[in-house]
Amino acid sequence: MTSSLQSRRPRPSRPLMRRTPAELGIPAAAVLALAERLSAEGLDPHALLVARHGDVAFETAWAPYRLERPALVYSASKTFTSLAIGFLADEGRLGLDDSAGTHLAEPNPHGITVRHLLTMNTGHSPEQIDRIGADPRVLLREAPAFAPGTHFAYNSPATHALSAIVTAITGEPLTAYLRPRLLDPLGIGERWMSPRGGIEHGASGFHLTVDDLARTAIMLGAGGAFDGVQVAPAWYVEEMARPWSDTGVFDGPTAVDGEINDWTLGYGYQVWRGRQGFRLDGAFGQFALVLPDHDLVIAYQGATLDTQATLRAFWAFVAAVEVADAAGGADADAAASPVAPLEPARDTWDARDRFTISTGDPFDAAGLTLTDADGGGGIVQLPGVGTLPVAPHWQEIRVDGTAPEGAPSATHLRLATRGERLDDGGALVHIVDTTSPHRAIVRRDATGVVTAGWHIGPLGDGWNALRVPASVPRIETHASALLLDMDGTLVDSHEVVERLWTQWSIEHGIDPERTLSIIHGRQGQDSMAQLLPDRPHEENLAENAAMLAAETAQTEGVVALAGAADLLAALDREGVPYALVTSATAELAAARMRAAGLPVPPVVVAAADVSRSKPDPEGFLAGAAALGVDAAGGIVVEDSANGIAAGLAAGMRVIGVGPHAAASAPTWTVPDAAGIHVARGHGDGIVVTLD
Repeated sequence: MTSSLQSRRPRPSRPLMRRTPAELGIPAAAVLALAERLSAEGLDPHALLVARHGDVAFETAWAPYRLERPALVYSASKTFTSLAIGFLADEGRLGLDDSAGTHLAEPNPHGITVRHLLTMNTGHSPEQIDRIGADPRVLLREAPAFAPGTHFAYNSPATHALSAIVTAITGEPLTAYLRPRLLDPLGIGERWMSPRGGIEHGASGFHLTVDDLARTAIMLGAGGAFDGVQVAPAWYVEEMARPWSDTGVFDGPTAVDGEINDWTLGYGYQVWRGRQGFRLDGAFGQFALVLPDHDLVIAYQGATLDTQATLRAFWAFVAAVEVADAAGGADADAAASPVAPLEPARDTWDARDRFTISTGDPFDAAGLTLTDADGGGGIVQLPGVGTLPVAPHWQEIRVDGTAPEGAPSATHLRLATRGERLDDGGALVHIVDTTSPHRAIVRRDATGVVTAGWHIGPLGDGWNALRVPASVPRIETHASALLLDMDGTLVDSHEVVERLWTQWSIEHGIDPERTLSIIHGRQGQDSMAQLLPDRPHEENLAENAAMLAAETAQTEGVVALAGAADLLAALDREGVPYALVTSATAELAAARMRAAGLPVPPVVVAAADVSRSKPDPEGFLAGAAALGVDAAGGIVVEDSANGIAAGLAAGMRVIGVGPHAAASAPTWTVPDAAGIHVARGHGDGIVVTLD
């Protein structure tokens, strides 16, 4: 049996409610201080979500990571395996004190039970566990150093055996069994768990978002209930949070003198007990803290070896919440100045000086080269991966390759690169795997010597361990409407535009390259005013009218861009609000859309409908108003720097389309419109999925 991969589109789900921190009794300064501390201490934070009373109080991500992109959560996967066992027990298909061998149809001479596996009390020593590997039969046959039930040792093979039991009983992979029982009721979309030994890993390998982790933690904190529905068995959730195993002598992360070590407080059914509540816990800092006493959840993804420091920052935040609670709630004045729903972008690059190359993680650098390129960028030849372009901004790169053992054949790496030239003539490049916690660092010193390695290496076979199926990088988000640019986004008209504007530039003695660098996304008279600042406005208007007439008449070579027809058809089919927002006239827009074989959207905001062209946000704000939706919930789809800037200035999220969009720092990027999928969501909303 191979790993399960759900091929259908994600089911539309209700977004978690977003409220200000103050409305939920949380000091806004406390969540901002938490985000700043995680970055300032070099803990490499990737995504953070804080929820209370089931609503989101704060969320942020650090580029190139995205809140909506699933990433490997390592051993936080174990809690989902535990919940699968809970469902089976509740359905009467197994008992927690059953022999594990009975369900695996294997000899079990040492009497290891399902509960022993859940609590990591099989009796095996760490040395034994290291050599047991991924075969549950070996786990059952290996004589434990201690009597089962008397000795805790962290035991991923035990969890993998639980996944094998789920599949043996149900005939389904773990996540397929969980889909109707847990994942769909929680609103967790299409996800993937990597395989091990022919079945889903169970102990690791799940790729989730912080929103997924938060939904799970909210459910656990409510005794198994979510959105008014009992999802997981209440009796099992209560049992799983108990400290079944004594971890007082666990050889885990270290604490500072006088500090409580968060790994010595007990272990439940695949969850760690904490100073308060309990938590899902994955390698290098993948956490979901369940704090029922405060009805509080912290979901987090990051990459550090000092995970105790990450939890230390969380406990300082919890202490601030406790102080606010004792004082009767967060400062009422804070409600008047809430944390903005779209904060300025955070970036892991800001802490790059704190990231070092690990000397302990194997890294294949033989044949690696770093060469400079025009524009301050470069090219990295990375052994085992390929050729990676590097720019002074984050850019995402998809690298196809061979699938890991047991995974679907169509797999790839989804990487992001960024680099800078150093004052001494050297260079620095970061290569981030955006579907995992891991990044590689490449340095070239002033003499030209190149060194490279992992900041924190993956648990497995280097880059190959990080390859994922095509669906894993999909981003799922919600919107009230889509506002679409035309040229360069839906329609390719560059032949006409560049021909006419090149001719115009030559007639006016202007370098055509300069003209072509500024015209995209702007109204023509505004481009002319910038290129000919001393010319009267009336002349620009008249000449632009002639230019527009020529562009409208000349549609030869105008074609639809990849995915445009399918996207427009889906928008109409799903009945979701959308508008065309273009710097062209309505007549020109209609001519180009018809020439490309595309329908003209029912709502069009064209040049005559606004007084200021992009990068001013007026057009997108007018589009939202025409659709009757809140601008903050809209998503702009744009290709040009001016259009992306306009969308962001309107307070909207922006999908950047095409190879040059990333340089303008949109919210997301896709190669073309084929990477954008829409479906009717909860209420009047839209679920937007990006490949």
